[in-house]
Amino acid sequence: MKTFALSADVHYHGEVSKEKRMNKYTYLLLAVIIVAVPAFAPAQSAGSDAVENTANGSINWTTSEVYAKGIGAPPSQAVNLAQARAMAERAAFVVALRNLLETVKGVRVDSESVVENFMVKSDVIRTRVDGIVKGARIVKKEYLSDGSVEVLVGMNMKGSFLNAVVPDSFGRTTLLPAPSKTVPLPQRPSDIKPAPQPSKPVTPPQTTQKKEDPVKRQPEKPAPVPAPVSPVPEPAKPAPVVPDQKQDKKTPEPNPPAGIDRTVSFKGGVATGLVIDGRGLGLRPALLPKIVDQQGQEVYVGQVVTRTNAIEQGVAGYAKDVQAAANNFRVTDNPAVIKGVSASGAARTDIVIGDADAQALRELSSNGDFLQYCRVIVVY
Repeated sequence: MKTFALSADVHYHGEVSKEKRMNKYTYLLLAVIIVAVPAFAPAQSAGSDAVENTANGSINWTTSEVYAKGIGAPPSQAVNLAQARAMAERAAFVVALRNLLETVKGVRVDSESVVENFMVKSDVIRTRVDGIVKGARIVKKEYLSDGSVEVLVGMNMKGSFLNAVVPDSFGRTTLLPAPSKTVPLPQRPSDIKPAPQPSKPVTPPQTTQKKEDPVKRQPEKPAPVPAPVSPVPEPAKPAPVVPDQKQDKKTPEPNPPAGIDRTVSFKGGVATGLVIDGRGLGLRPALLPKIVDQQGQEVYVGQVVTRTNAIEQGVAGYAKDVQAAANNFRVTDNPAVIKGVSASGAARTDIVIGDADAQALRELSSNGDFLQYCRVIVVY
């Protein structure tokens, strides 16, 4: 009986130890999967996004986010392993925030300045930017084999950061649809007003005083001559209405030039966004890029966008592929695609487009609000 009991006990403990080993392997496999998925996910998004790598971090211009890493080593005076890990995490987070601040300082605001320029000029801006960076979120935390910890932090450039950096004087104070509607309306009444104006000379001959004057002038000039002139030819002067009709016929004519443009690619109807193809021009991304025509006249940014929309949406997004940009949710389903001519500005952040394309863009924007709401993507 003892032998049977002993063999049964050994068999039972063998099964338990085997089950423990299986559970251990299962937990290890799950741990590898959990660690591997975050490691590969950023690599997939980075391939399709416009990412600018710097010495201390990276700027994703497609998602308008800034990232930085920091590594912290466990102190030798730690009481236990848990304290050592916690102190290493804290050290890594502090280093990551320091690198993130250095990366943010190098972000280009426009063709002439970076964020650091504004921080140097204004203590208020410096304090606000420092506070925003300190509130960055932890994106990823990785424990290394030597006990050290690597922390990845990130922050969004839209919202509070843009509000701190964008000047208060930037942008329109009103939206564009109001002026766009008033532009055609005053032209037609102004053209109609000159038509009744020639009828004003008809009124003076109707006065009795001037009829008495021609009686006195009868010996000098015959009175019947001015009388027929006043009623007959001047009411016939509604002839200026004919050129007004011709002008009305000219108003739909701007539509054909839009189709003649060489670089505009558009399905027709109402445009929902704009994609600028700036590949090969040496463009550099910025927070407030401008689009100008070949004469230097601004087509898009401060004169079109309100400061509120620029802060909430970001003036423009960036991409590396035209097809990917056209399918981006920012420009929705019917964007117009225009080829850039050159890059301008000291930092080469502004885009120059052809005069014909600029005229077509103005016409498209007059029928929609995609420029006002910053539905613009630049491919570089």
